[in-house]
Amino acid sequence: MSDSNQNQTQEPQGKKPLHISDEQAVSISKSYRLGRATTLICYSLLLIIFTGVHLFGESSNIRTWLVAIFPLVIFIPGLIKNTHRTYSWLCFIILMYFLIYVPLAMTRSHLSDWFVVGILSVFFIAAMMTSRWLQYWNYYNFTQKAK
Repeated sequence: MSDSNQNQTQEPQGKKPLHISDEQAVSISKSYRLGRATTLICYSLLLIIFTGVHLFGESSNIRTWLVAIFPLVIFIPGLIKNTHRTYSWLCFIILMYFLIYVPLAMTRSHLSDWFVVGILSVFFIAAMMTSRWLQYWNYYNFTQKAK
């Protein structure tokens, strides 16, 4: 038999279906809850810091405060619904803030700027991992209902 005939008769090499055991599901659930809590804490801290800096700081301005918090406030309904896409999109928005605050922290050296950079770093990792854990958790729940 020629090589081309052998390749046609073999089954395609695809991905194996994902199987999540009950023990893994417990671990995923714990990780997801921790990630969600961390994400919500960082989210709240950013809103509080932006409010403090832009409304009660040296140059208080409502317009700059609205510009600073608007990209975050958009995600409140998604965070309430708790969808993995919300966490993924939050990661993109966090990168935007990161691109703004890292140069500010390097040039101005205000403590609040460094604090925001630290929160953004933790926020990004927490949101990214929570998105993945939520996907696994939803998949596990879906496969359990299908049984």
